[in-house]
Amino acid sequence: MKLYHFPSPNPQKVTFALLQLGLDCEIIPVDLAKGEQRQSAFLAVNPFGRVPVLVDGDLTLTESPAILAYLGEKTGRLWPASAAGRAEALKWLFFLSQHIMPPAGEVALRIRAKVLGIAPDEATISHGENALPDPIRILEGRLTNSKWMLGDDFSLVDCAYCPILNVVEKTGFSFAEFPWVSAYLNAIRARPAWKETPKLPGL
Repeated sequence: MKLYHFPSPNPQKVTFALLQLGLDCEIIPVDLAKGEQRQSAFLAVNPFGRVPVLVDGDLTLTESPAILAYLGEKTGRLWPASAAGRAEALKWLFFLSQHIMPPAGEVALRIRAKVLGIAPDEATISHGENALPDPIRILEGRLTNSKWMLGDDFSLVDCAYCPILNVVEKTGFSFAEFPWVSAYLNAIRARPAWKETPKLPGL
């Protein structure tokens, strides 16, 4: 397997999962800061010009949730065995993509502005900060009675949530009103595989 990668949150979901599963995978760096995602060599792999991209034999797979589901199906590990369980896993992956990641991306503009030395778009950041509490409140309710997103056992769904919640916290968004989410994030970040996951400075 090969993974086209940059150490930002979406690719981190996959590198975290690969480390957690103990899978061998060649990491091919794509430097987004240098615009390598727009070069013809990479666009031949993913015409949309985004990372991560997993190549496994004849399969070329984009979109981090789909890659996580594939790794779960391929290995039979950290992934539910039943159809109902797999549907539950996909539900929470879709919830993350649809309801948490858009405002998370807006608040992350604060970090981007700092890195690039530009003025932050305060209106967009404020919009994200105002939108985040509602979906985070759903997570809080889920985690009140569940150690991990799918229950008692750590799964690839948790590999997806960690990088996003981590970057949200690093922007200065407070989880003080969401103690179960805060404890959940800290528990994931304590895992050896997350500590080994490549990260951008400050994240």
